[in-house]
Amino acid sequence: MTSTKLTRVQIGVLTAAFVPMLATGVFGGIGTYSNIGHAYGKGTALGALAAGEGATAVLALVLLGLTMLGQSSPRIVRAGLWALPAAAAVMGAMAAPDPGRTVIYALTPMGMSVSAEGMAFLARRIVVHTDGRDAENERHTADLVQAL
Repeated sequence: MTSTKLTRVQIGVLTAAFVPMLATGVFGGIGTYSNIGHAYGKGTALGALAAGEGATAVLALVLLGLTMLGQSSPRIVRAGLWALPAAAAVMGAMAAPDPGRTVIYALTPMGMSVSAEGMAFLARRIVVHTDGRDAENERHTADLVQAL
């Protein structure tokens, strides 16, 4: 197995890519809190944020950590990364005061999913580049072999 170090330019570009992804997730959480808070109160908004974006953030960190360790992520983690924000999107749509804001309220929680998936994708590519192996691809190949 080969080991390749990232150059300073690569580190700079990857950092520049991670920052807006992280910001997207944070602002998605803030927007969701604001939207739900106006409809149901700040206490309910805090609970909804913890259940939706908070749980999504935990799954994103698990996915990111496993990826950085060169391990594949369990399917339940990936499913959760989309199911939790999808549920939050439905909740946001229900909290919208009018049809015009329904789409905005529904899309706001998706910022966390896109952020988490984007960071995990970049982390996976970094691991593949530096370690020369792709744990997700290895898991997929093993699943195919077992299916045969």
